[in-house]
Parts: sequence; C-alpha cells; structure tokens
Amino acid sequence: MPWLASLLVLLLAAPAAAQHGQGRGGGRGMARMLEDQSRAAWQKPDEVVAVLQIRPDEVTADIGAGTGYFTRRFAARAGKVFAVDVNAELLQQIEALKLPNVVPVLAASDDPKLPAAGVDTIFFCNVLHHIEPRPPYYAKLRAALKPGGRVVVIDFHKRPLPVGPPPSMKLAEEEVRKEFEAAGFALDKKHDLLEHQYFLEFRPR
Repeated sequence: MPWLASLLVLLLAAPAAAQHGQGRGGGRGMARMLEDQSRAAWQKPDEVVAVLQIRPDEVTADIGAGTGYFTRRFAARAGKVFAVDVNAELLQQIEALKLPNVVPVLAASDDPKLPAAGVDTIFFCNVLHHIEPRPPYYAKLRAALKPGGRVVVIDFHKRPLPVGPPPSMKLAEEEVRKEFEAAGFALDKKHDLLEHQYFLEFRPR
C-alpha cells in the first residue's frame, strides 16, 4: 500500500519541506493532515464539487477517501457515494459520520473494488501519482463506469510547489492524459480552477 502511505505523508497544505517531518503517527496523525484547515485555501473543495455538477441520482466513488474530505461533500449532492480506501482505520472515521448514502469500501492497492458498471463519477484527488502499476488499474476503473460515466483526476503540477510531493514523485498532466488515452479514455473537460493542480475529466471512447 505504498501509494496511500505516501499520500498521507505528503498531503498537508504546508511547505513541502515541513511536510516530510510530520504525520507518521498512525491513523490519527493522518486524519489531522487530511483535515488540516489550511488545505481548503488551495484545494478549494466546495468549488471543485460545484464544478462537477453532481446529480441527485448520481453514484460517485471517492478513491483514496481518507477521512471523507471530499466524500462528505459528494454525499450532500449525490444519490450514493462509495468511499474507497485501503486504510480501515480511516474508513471507520467515515463510518462515524453516519451519512446514509455513503458506502465505505476497503479496497486493495491494485483494485478499487467497485461494482461493475455501477458508478457515474470516479474521483481522484492527490492520489493517482501514488498508484502503480496504473494501466491495469485504469482497466478496472473503466469496467466500473456506467455508460456515459467519467473519471475525474486532480493532481499536482510537475514542478516545485509550496504544497504536495517533490517533482520527482509527480505525474505531469501530459503523462496522465497519454496514459488515459492509451487505456481507451478521451479528455472531456479541463478546469482551470486550481493554482497548484490540474483538474481533468475523462470519459471512455
């Protein structure tokens, strides 16, 4: 599960040099990092969810859901939300929210364990660059999408930034686009909402 461990260490909305010295103390430390109040200034979670125009009958999957930072926002709009994570302790925190339309999913590092043809929107935020190998993972995403469904990717630009991992760990936007195209997806939309991250929507061809 190396991608999740790296994500939880690197997600703090603090200067990158400070991030590497914090948050290695288990689920509670991870939760503090994921819910850091300063994150909202650059992540803009409410604006992100608004841009996606989630329908009331929509099924959404939040991959790498963590403590439910985006899950609970999706839950306010979607009919059903799969909160997907490989960390059982973090999923327990989502369960404690008692959101009736949220289904926690304990995934594997190489499998989101989503139902076949069961999801309208699959959402990644600050997660994709930790998943390897990605091509077989993309195939599982495609199999989980309903007809007309989409995959949303938000991740850090591959350059030095005040937040996120070092450039060596990042995926360039063009690399992500090429990978999804090779997996049978096409770029449907690109949003310029976020300063430090690209924000892309893909749909199967």
